[in-house]
Amino acid sequence: MYQSASKLALFAALLFTAAGCSSDKDVQPERRFISFQMNGKVMLSEQRNKAAYRPGNLADTDPTNDQANLLIMGFTYGKDVISIEITGSGEQLTPGVYTSDQPGNAFLLEKFSTIELIKADETTGSWSVTIHQVKDGLAIGEFTGVAVSQDMGTIHPITAGYFKLKY
Repeated sequence: MYQSASKLALFAALLFTAAGCSSDKDVQPERRFISFQMNGKVMLSEQRNKAAYRPGNLADTDPTNDQANLLIMGFTYGKDVISIEITGSGEQLTPGVYTSDQPGNAFLLEKFSTIELIKADETTGSWSVTIHQVKDGLAIGEFTGVAVSQDMGTIHPITAGYFKLKY
């Protein structure tokens, strides 16, 4: 949990830094979003999100960077933090289904109003994402699952999840 929380904090810091340094010429007219329903409520992050894609690197001797990784993060209008991490099994993240049973795949939501951490990963809940595209700087996919509150133990169904982001 601490590793996920530290990744979340690091990516949030990068997102705030990048958002603070943008100019008018950095604005992209294409719609970027993360959208899903949790407990029947629509959660939406539009334009306040980022994606980072790292292909795997088999050319060096470091085994920790052999697998491709996509990290998606955004903020809802209610200031909740959404984090999605998808790790492939090879150098490239290819279209297909990735589940929380596979280490490195996780869904995290930190509720702004209560600081409640809700997650689905290889140890808690269940979650799957279908990657449709990760190429030409664009990541598109959909997801569904069941996340669990790390604070209260409550179960939170995730349905109709979609994302489309530039990386």
